[in-house]
Amino acid sequence: MFESVYASQVSIACFVSLVLVAAVSDVVAYRIPNVVIVMLLVLYPIFVIVTPGEVEWIYSLVIFAAVMGVGLGLYALRIFGAGDVKLLAAIMLWAGPALALPAFFIGAVVSGVIAVVMLSSMRFLIANALSSVSRQSLGDKFLARSMPWGTGLGVSGIFVGWGLMVG
Repeated sequence: MFESVYASQVSIACFVSLVLVAAVSDVVAYRIPNVVIVMLLVLYPIFVIVTPGEVEWIYSLVIFAAVMGVGLGLYALRIFGAGDVKLLAAIMLWAGPALALPAFFIGAVVSGVIAVVMLSSMRFLIANALSSVSRQSLGDKFLARSMPWGTGLGVSGIFVGWGLMVG
């Protein structure tokens, strides 16, 4: 009754936009606002209702709960931040069983590449290049000891959005 391809696409676009807001916030402030996570979670049932065809939302909830459980363990070990755990779980909720593993893999690879850059001397070159074009504050991010995991998660979210759009 409420199914609409247009409404489904709008909800997916909102999902991707919110994931990108979270990723940018993580890069800029090393913080993912809870309001963004709540909006992602509130938007999901709307997506389920308006999407034509069947959405495997029960399996998505199971994946969400599993990721939250493992993620809280990683948070306790200080491997992931709380915002990163919540963002990853929200992305996996949207990914569902069809997209969860490839989205997780893509996020892991992107985060791994960023980690290699952050651990190498290349980060100093990037920081100097950014400061030479008046982007000192962004360059300082490459000199920090912390890594914004939200960047890799943002790429995962874009992949999930694309996967949901193309069906």
